[in-house]
Amino acid sequence: MSDFSLLRTAVILASALTISSAQATSEPSVPWYTSAWTHAKDTWRDGDIEAYVPFWSYHLPFAYTPSQRAEYVEYPAGFGLGKGRYNKSGNWEGMYAMGFRDSHGDPSFMVGYGWIPTWNIGSSEVKAGVGLTGFLMSRKDYFGGIPFPGVLPIASIGYKNLSAQAAYIPGGQGNGNVLFMWGKWTFK
Repeated sequence: MSDFSLLRTAVILASALTISSAQATSEPSVPWYTSAWTHAKDTWRDGDIEAYVPFWSYHLPFAYTPSQRAEYVEYPAGFGLGKGRYNKSGNWEGMYAMGFRDSHGDPSFMVGYGWIPTWNIGSSEVKAGVGLTGFLMSRKDYFGGIPFPGVLPIASIGYKNLSAQAAYIPGGQGNGNVLFMWGKWTFK
């Protein structure tokens, strides 16, 4: 994915999130940054410690040749820590820092904030949802390792303290189109 395409995707997703969150609330209008700061403070104060273990980077076959896919790292060995909570609406919010190997085997680092509206499946303790994460990331092959911002869709399915989560990295032919997956354990 070109640097411009990555930036364009981030701007479009951030704009959509801002517009949809403004329309979804019936509370008095406050600037988005005030609301974001309040959510971050509440998550830091009330959140539980979480550990993240990346376990798979799946390069979608329609976007890569078999030889390209064979060269990429699929097991991104890494680790992360964060704080997360379910807010009063039942949605998961979390802040995190994670390091892992990128598709080329080089170190990659990111810090971010995720928001996932979740629903219980039936009357069980299984929760599932789809949301967004905003982050700063550093990769050797993008901007020479200088951190850059991004926004990606994420999904989660979990049972009690254990969740499997994934982010979709959009792209074109031979770039992006990756499903990045990790496990999350919440210490309660």
